[in-house]
Amino acid sequence: MIDPEKVTNFNRTDKELEEFILFWVCAAGKNGRTAARCLDKFLLFTGGYVDVYGGPLMSIIRVGAHVPRLMKNAGIGCYTSKSKTFDELAYAVKTHKTLNLKTCTVTDLESIYGIGPKTARCFLLHSRENAQVAGLDTHMLKHLRALGYDDVPKSTPTGKKYLTLEKIVLSLAKRANMSPAEFDLWVWNKYSVGSIARRT
Repeated sequence: MIDPEKVTNFNRTDKELEEFILFWVCAAGKNGRTAARCLDKFLLFTGGYVDVYGGPLMSIIRVGAHVPRLMKNAGIGCYTSKSKTFDELAYAVKTHKTLNLKTCTVTDLESIYGIGPKTARCFLLHSRENAQVAGLDTHMLKHLRALGYDDVPKSTPTGKKYLTLEKIVLSLAKRANMSPAEFDLWVWNKYSVGSIARRT
């Protein structure tokens, strides 16, 4: 199960990377702890933790049309849309082999239905050492507003607005003498009630 308080790990196995990208898909619209619990239930339902089934993404292919119902039963919100994202990820990585989670780019991830700039960047930020990207979640946006940056939305922006704010976050991380991943966890810890974020 993903631990949102120990989310940074640059040495994940292939199966751990599969679980990690699914976690970020689930985290869209949910807090990290809830997303992790719901994904854990889903992977228990599908056998995604069982090696004989080939890991998280192969288990999605194996259960096929039952994915939306199992997602709903696990408490994963927006399960109709997110089940399509799960399917596309599974087929891109496992069947067509057009997506490699160890080497993919933001653009590669954003080509998958339902994966936007924040999901793609958060996955890379906490799984790829020295990734120079920023995850603009509600905590990071709140931090930017608290610092007095004008015109920062309450929800994750897209397009040029995302890129503009991402540059600001990367400069703040550099000024704080932190990697982007360390800065992201520091902000998450600051604004997430009861969290004790630690880099692993």
